[in-house]
Amino acid sequence: MKHTYLIFFIFFIFNFSYASSNIVYLDVQFVIDNSEIGKIYKEELKKKSEKQRLSLIVQEKNIKKKDEIIKNQGNILKEDEMKKKISELNDLLKKYQKQRNKYNDFLIVEKKKYTAEILKILNPIITDYVEQNKISIIIEKKNVLIGVKNLDITKNILKLIDDNTKQNKLTN
Repeated sequence: MKHTYLIFFIFFIFNFSYASSNIVYLDVQFVIDNSEIGKIYKEELKKKSEKQRLSLIVQEKNIKKKDEIIKNQGNILKEDEMKKKISELNDLLKKYQKQRNKYNDFLIVEKKKYTAEILKILNPIITDYVEQNKISIIIEKKNVLIGVKNLDITKNILKLIDDNTKQNKLTN
């Protein structure tokens, strides 16, 4: 009988110690997208990419015009001239595709760069928050199926990063 009480007591102590661990979740992407510094970086990225995007739109319209002209002249042109015009159109398409791929790669690299810069600011903030609130584990929100809303620290971290960037004058 003593052993039963002892086992029960030990089991109760271990369960109590696990229950006291503090686990929360955080939506890092939301913090990156909605923080003041994140919005500034998004605006910078938009400005940088606007010229390239407009250039691609102009090229796309030019290609469509040439394609329409070739289709309209299909019965009038000789076979050699038609092949030459189609070859020119294909060259334009290849050039357009290369520029579009280059533009997409540029966007990906710039987004990664800005995300890395924000994470450099965010990591110490999260570390301090964990230490101050005695949090054992932070789980990425996208990996949480169901969770109690009061375990979501996203808004707290968002406020802290905004305060930190204003205090350090990173948003000016």
